[in-house]
Amino acid sequence: MVNQNGKKHYKANLAGKDYTISGSASLPHFKATETLFNKQLKQIKLVSPQLTPVDQAILLSFNALSDQLYKQSEIDELQAKIIALQAELEQALHAKKTSVKRTPKSAIGSIIDDAKHDSKSRTKDNLFKQGTNS
Repeated sequence: MVNQNGKKHYKANLAGKDYTISGSASLPHFKATETLFNKQLKQIKLVSPQLTPVDQAILLSFNALSDQLYKQSEIDELQAKIIALQAELEQALHAKKTSVKRTPKSAIGSIIDDAKHDSKSRTKDNLFKQGTNS
């Protein structure tokens, strides 16, 4: 169900109690979150059955926040790598453009080079056109 703010409502069963969750996530996201919550809470109950349900929930929250911090750190590292790789790529492309450019020795050399290039282009174009008309 979607409310006026565009948020969806999801009825979740968390730790045996029903809750209505509001958010913009998809239904599969809500279901996956509910499943993960209950699975992790079950693990905490197995490892620490002496804790009260509130303490177990607090431990689950703490673990979730800890995981979030690790994931954010990974994201930050990957974003830094992307920036470094983009800079490296730009340098490589710039170096390639710089090395490909030929500097003619004279104005006449430049004219001759341009004429050779134009001649090769026209020849390739004519050959291509001849091959496609058959």
